[in-house]
Amino acid sequence: LGGCIVALLLLTLLLLLFPGLILGATSYAERSSANQQVTVAFKPSDGDLFVALPGSIRPPDDDTPQSSFTVAWDADGFRLPAQPAATYPIAVFGDSFTEGFNVPTPYADGLAALLGVGVRNYGYRAYGPAEVAQAAEQVAGVEARQWVLYGYFSGNDLGDAVRPPKIDTRSPVAVWDALLTKLRPRATLQPSVETPHYDFPMPVIIGGQYYELAFLWYYWWWQRVPTDAAFAESQNFAVVGNALDTIVAASPGACRALIFIPTKEQLYYRYIYDTERRWVLENAHKLALEATDNTLQLIPAPLTPADDAVFAASLTGQRDAIAALVAQHPGWVLIDLTPTFEAAVGQGALLYYPYDSHWNQAGHDLAVQTIAAWLRAAPSCTLAP
Repeated sequence: LGGCIVALLLLTLLLLLFPGLILGATSYAERSSANQQVTVAFKPSDGDLFVALPGSIRPPDDDTPQSSFTVAWDADGFRLPAQPAATYPIAVFGDSFTEGFNVPTPYADGLAALLGVGVRNYGYRAYGPAEVAQAAEQVAGVEARQWVLYGYFSGNDLGDAVRPPKIDTRSPVAVWDALLTKLRPRATLQPSVETPHYDFPMPVIIGGQYYELAFLWYYWWWQRVPTDAAFAESQNFAVVGNALDTIVAASPGACRALIFIPTKEQLYYRYIYDTERRWVLENAHKLALEATDNTLQLIPAPLTPADDAVFAASLTGQRDAIAALVAQHPGWVLIDLTPTFEAAVGQGALLYYPYDSHWNQAGHDLAVQTIAAWLRAAPSCTLAP
């Protein structure tokens, strides 16, 4: 028994002193893909919603890969551009939407091809505003930039702004919990016997188009204006504003734009079949300010079918608040993808993977067209190869 106790104490000490060697990345800012190259065959069952909502999504009948490609990262862990360039006048920061791990051509590469200039992709999965700011401090100023772009995802950037550490490496309990999680087998797609009902996918009907799509339910709630305060009063918004200031300081001579990336949830909500929309409303939450630290929290706030139109209209709340925040930061402009994406969805376009929260290649391609048109028309900045 004594030997076991000593062994546990030694392992705990190793976990506290060298957590990265045993647990891998311990902070969201770390990039674990440095100098790697992988061949991806992205299947429906690889969708991140199966991980986010275990047991809630019916497995796909057809699991044929939807996209196959090779992706590589540089020594700093950022995705290498499809077409290397001598210089990169445009730097793009963001999270997994920008990195584009599940598509062959992320929008940064598409911009480079369409505009004829070097574009460097500094997006990385799970990044929030604080990690974006840190990355900008590291690389935005390594060369002169004409444009610095921040791909802001409205689904989780605001929540990620105030999240706790990925692993609290000062806590023995936290490092042991992380180790046990790492050793735990990945959950299967099949539900447990106690969970015979699937919440997703939901039927989506747009004109003559029929899709079955899974949604991350709390992405709906994060779009709505808090009931007891404004977004701008929250600590979450303060972190986003600080990120904008940090990016400016990292590359003060560049023009800069925040790209507002809407969620699948807000774009396709109005086309979900009526009975399924009822489920969304009955399980609705609202944002409220936590009194102790002014962070935004989700609390249950069920709605009824009579609230459907008001709820749908509320899904632009965060977008409007972000637009106001950008306007308050000199030199920043907003590239809002919402109108273009709403129009395409209204024509029946499928811009996101059915079982994933991210764009498919069609989504990235539409983003390229929208962003490029905006950059070309920007009066104060001129793009030159």
